[in-house]
Amino acid sequence: MQVKNILILFSLIVFAAIGIFGLGEALTPLILSAALAYFVFPLIKKLENKGIKREIAVLGTFSFIVFFILGTFLLILPGLITDSKELIQEFPTAFTKSVKRIETFAIDLGFDVNLSKNEAITYIKEHISGISTGVLKSLSKGLTIAFGNILNWFLAILNIFLIPLFFFYIIIDFEKSKQNIKELVPVYARGIQKKYSKLANQVLSGYLRGQFTVAMILSVLYGFGLWASGLKFGLIIGLISGMISIIPYAGFTLGFLAAIIMGVANFTGVDTLVGIIIVFAIVQVLEGFIITPKLVGDKVGLSPFVTILVLIIGGNLFGLLGMLLAIPVGAIAQALLQDLLKEYKKSNLYI
Repeated sequence: MQVKNILILFSLIVFAAIGIFGLGEALTPLILSAALAYFVFPLIKKLENKGIKREIAVLGTFSFIVFFILGTFLLILPGLITDSKELIQEFPTAFTKSVKRIETFAIDLGFDVNLSKNEAITYIKEHISGISTGVLKSLSKGLTIAFGNILNWFLAILNIFLIPLFFFYIIIDFEKSKQNIKELVPVYARGIQKKYSKLANQVLSGYLRGQFTVAMILSVLYGFGLWASGLKFGLIIGLISGMISIIPYAGFTLGFLAAIIMGVANFTGVDTLVGIIIVFAIVQVLEGFIITPKLVGDKVGLSPFVTILVLIIGGNLFGLLGMLLAIPVGAIAQALLQDLLKEYKKSNLYI
C-alpha cells in the first residue's frame, strides 16, 4: 500500500513538473492572470448578481483595466517619468543645500554644528546619484535578455496577449477551479486546510486590496497637497509617498524626509515648510482614523512591534516583494505558530 502511495505522489509531482517547466515563459502571465482573477472576482460576482452575464462582466472589467492602464501610460506617465528623472538628478544637490542651510540656521541660533563633516552626506549623495544609472542599467540588461533575438521578442509579445486569454478562462471557471483544488487536499487534512484557507483569503483579499486602495488615495492626497503647498517636485514626491505606503511606515517616513529636504533646499519662506507639515499631518490623521479603518480594518491582527519585525524579515529574505507580502504572510505565519505552540504544550516535550 505504501508503494502505491509513493507511486501516486511521484506521478503527480512528475505531471506538475512537466506542466511548470513546459509552460516556460508562459508561467509568468499565467500567475499574473490568476492573481488578477483572484482580486477582481468579487467585483465580477457583484455584477453577476445584478443580472449581468459573467462573460460580459469579465470582458467589461478587463477592458476597463486595460484602458485605465493605457490612459495612465499615455497621458500621465510621460510627465511623471520626466519629473522623476529631474528629481533624481537634483536630489543630491538639494540634500547638500539643505544640510548647509540647517548648519547656517543652527549657527545663527548659537549652536556650533558642522554636518558637512559627516560622511553620510557624501554616501547618500553618491548612492542617490547612482539610482538612475542603476535602474537604467537594469532595464537595459533586462531588455537585452528579453529581446536578444527574434524568438524571445515574439514570445514576449505573445506572453502579453496571453494575460487576457488566461484571465478570461480562469475567471469564467473560478468556482469550479477552486473546488477542484480543494478536492485534492487529503480528507484528514481538510479541517486544517479550511481554517487556513479562510484566514489566507481574509488576509490576502481584505488586506492587499485595502492597502492598494489606500495607497492610491494617499498618492492623490499627498500629491495634490504638496503641489498646492508650492513644493518643487511636490506632485511626484506625493505620488511616490502614497505608492510606497503599501509598505507600512515607509511612505510617510521617506516622503516626509524627501519633502522637507526639497523644501529646505529651495527655501523662500516658511510657508512651504509649514504646508508640508500640515499636508503630512492631515493625511496621516485621515489615514489612521478614516481611510485605513474603513478600507482595511483589522484584517491582520499583528502588533506594531511584530509588524516591524516581519517587514525586516521579508525585506532581508525577498527584497521589495518580501516587504509587500510580509504583513499578510506574517499574519498567516502567526496563526500557524500559535497552533504549533498549542500542540507543543500538549506534547510530551512540554509535559
